[in-house]
Amino acid sequence: MKYVVYGENRVLTGDAIAEAVLAYAAALGENGTTDIVEIPTADAEGYGTTAEVLLGPASQIMVEAAPDDELEPEDEDLVNELARRTTAVGGGRFSDAASSHSDEPEAKRLRTDPPQV
Repeated sequence: MKYVVYGENRVLTGDAIAEAVLAYAAALGENGTTDIVEIPTADAEGYGTTAEVLLGPASQIMVEAAPDDELEPEDEDLVNELARRTTAVGGGRFSDAASSHSDEPEAKRLRTDPPQV
């Protein structure tokens, strides 16, 4: 599980979802555009809900580890859609770069050493 930290708020969601949101936010920021995404999460009572987050150049978000939970939200369709959107705005390099699940050397390098502009 991971938190997507947005301003003073945190959204608890699945690892792959959080990483896909971060990659998409990076691509949007790099290209000066915005979008709204719905992130699956749980409310204070533990019931499934969604949080809408505005992503764009002015967004300051981060992803941080959260306690594991057997009810971790998983949404492969959402992760695939965010990856598609990331690539569509020209941010394909972020798709693997933001994923801590990727063992590809290029993905690890991009996480720590972004390209020079």
